[in-house]
Amino acid sequence: MNNYLHFQICSSRGRPRFKLIHRIDNPIFKFSNFQIPKTMFKNKIFLVLAIVAVAFVVYTFMGNETQTNTPEKQSEYAAQVEKERRKKDDFFRKSADSPLENKANFAGLDYYKPQIDYRTNAEVLPYEGKDVEAVVPMTDSSSETYQKYGYARFSVHDAVYKLLIYEHDDVLSILFRDQTAPKETYGGGRYVDIPLKDVVNKRFTLDFNAAYNPYCAYNYRYACPLPPKENLLPTRIEAGEKSFKRPE
Repeated sequence: MNNYLHFQICSSRGRPRFKLIHRIDNPIFKFSNFQIPKTMFKNKIFLVLAIVAVAFVVYTFMGNETQTNTPEKQSEYAAQVEKERRKKDDFFRKSADSPLENKANFAGLDYYKPQIDYRTNAEVLPYEGKDVEAVVPMTDSSSETYQKYGYARFSVHDAVYKLLIYEHDDVLSILFRDQTAPKETYGGGRYVDIPLKDVVNKRFTLDFNAAYNPYCAYNYRYACPLPPKENLLPTRIEAGEKSFKRPE
């Protein structure tokens, strides 16, 4: 299985903004400081962090959606997903880089049950407009500029949808909100990341079981980008991470 870390393209008021090194072929991580080009992030300095379980992996051992999803495959897939979720809980509970303010009473993140049917083959539709730079609103009313890569066209619940894809540093990110929000999932939307190298012949695996919450879902001191209007899905995506229940 090819693991990689997701970007936390969020910021913390009064603290450095965070961004994750996205690729890990083995659990060896490096930390470094650098300044993002001013043209992209408006003179703001980011701290690059590589953290083992801040976000989900994309699970690739099952192949694509054309394969038969047997009970055995579902069971094996679910076990791998649950293993990665336990790693993320452990990071949130123990790491000094956890976004949680109250780690002592942290009982674990809440998720939908892994369902392989929410792992689908997506087609990339290149973005053909001239406005390739997207001014993305943040949860603190500021904004950031990201590049529009294209659209992901996929099928779920026997219907076809498409979602806008942003690109940053060889990683593609889909910021979306569906009909489970805000009662079951975070109202500010969830993210799914895909390494650019995983796009082959304009196709990639879109796994909603890997949908995760941005840091601002756990801690109000962070500011995170909101999904674009075209990424408000008119259906329920009962996969991935649910809303975070803050411990007392």
